[in-house]
Amino acid sequence: EWEAERVVVLASSDAQIPLSGAVTLLRNDPKTQGPKIFARICANCHTHQPPAETEASETAKSKISAPKLYGFASRAWIAGLLDPKRIVDENYFGNTSHKEGAMVGFVQETVPGWAPEEIQNTVAALSAEAQLKSQSELDVKDEAGIVAGRKLIADGDRCASCHKFHEAGELGSAPDLTGYGSREWLLGMISNPKHERYYRDGNDRMPAFAEHAGDSPQNRLSAKSLGLVVDWLRGEWYEPPAAEPGAESVGK
Repeated sequence: EWEAERVVVLASSDAQIPLSGAVTLLRNDPKTQGPKIFARICANCHTHQPPAETEASETAKSKISAPKLYGFASRAWIAGLLDPKRIVDENYFGNTSHKEGAMVGFVQETVPGWAPEEIQNTVAALSAEAQLKSQSELDVKDEAGIVAGRKLIADGDRCASCHKFHEAGELGSAPDLTGYGSREWLLGMISNPKHERYYRDGNDRMPAFAEHAGDSPQNRLSAKSLGLVVDWLRGEWYEPPAAEPGAESVGK
């Protein structure tokens, strides 16, 4: 029933119904296919539930053995990653080998010494790398803070001591923060997390889902499926314009 309603929405787009039929609209729809692909390949370790639902569900908590991906790379998600207490809970590194790693040590020992404005600007700048449509207006509004945050990330005594960020830092010791959370970054991360741009020495238990070029049969995910789940994780799919000026649309 939900898919029937969704296909009506998709058919209202400029693309309308293709010659291959309305079912093609659903097959190419991140909002429809993303959750299915996630359930098949990601949900053994990750969850994708809004905070309120996770808090209300002990079952959901018990299934988390890798960072929760709801809102990944958003300001709220990154703020939790840089929180000394939250980085070691089940939503981030709490159930992974990274719980005892350098990132947790940095967040717990160094970040508390930063001024609140520095943390806020760093969060905004790193999240802006994702270019999320859901916060594009906020990124434009906070341009000055984002510029300041980029300087902090590029500081060799801060993030760039381990991470590469544009021209600062070097690859190899920690994930590249250039374009962090962007579509291109996520495609690469899911394709091969052991690439030097991500976790060269291994990323806990995460396998490579598309490390071979093109649509090799050796890949666990096709290029199409990879793109659909990435777009879904980023909250980017078609929704019709809001009916009334100022009303918020569900998707992006």
